[in-house]
Amino acid sequence: MTNSMSKKQLETQFGPIRQIGYIVPDIEEAIKTWNEKYGVGPFLLTRNASPLANAFYRGKPSEKVVLNIAFAYIGDLQLELIEQVNDVPSMYKEALTDPKRKRLHHYAVCVEDFPSSYKHSMENGFAAIVDAGFDGLARMSYIEMKDNPKLILEVIEWNDITRPYFDGIKKLVDNANPNQLIHEFKLSQVTPIGAVLKLGSKYLVKKLFGLGG
Repeated sequence: MTNSMSKKQLETQFGPIRQIGYIVPDIEEAIKTWNEKYGVGPFLLTRNASPLANAFYRGKPSEKVVLNIAFAYIGDLQLELIEQVNDVPSMYKEALTDPKRKRLHHYAVCVEDFPSSYKHSMENGFAAIVDAGFDGLARMSYIEMKDNPKLILEVIEWNDITRPYFDGIKKLVDNANPNQLIHEFKLSQVTPIGAVLKLGSKYLVKKLFGLGG
């Protein structure tokens, strides 16, 4: 891998890019800018969310990060705008202080075999910024190229828990009133309760009885 890795090369390795993400200092101002300059909208906005569970930031347990997150679509590509609400160390705060990260922050890709994709990435020029989630349930990591820290990928384990988040947000955006720019919602509205209970039960059984696989 090289620091000139193209979008096409990324998609060959990880699959289609499903999201582009930006870290912003003021989420409502950012929404307004994207709408007025580029015609993007309507937006879904969730406030005071803490979506990262069991998170490690640069190898150490992460403090709880509270975020405002907005979603919109550009064709089939999801746009994510993220504003950190609380004052704890995080990659989001990094993005606002590092001039190299003030534009596009990350691409998100979804992989069905997360362990293999993660291992391959670590062996081929990437390093982890954030690791989150639980093995056997759902994992997510932000990884950066060592030779080009401007290139960050959000690698998401694609399964019955994570897929409905993308599908649910897309459905809410598609059904939103186009004459209203901001539609507030809760992440719980797109949480696949059945899948969480099913996979969560399997995860707990494996943990209790020390089962692998």
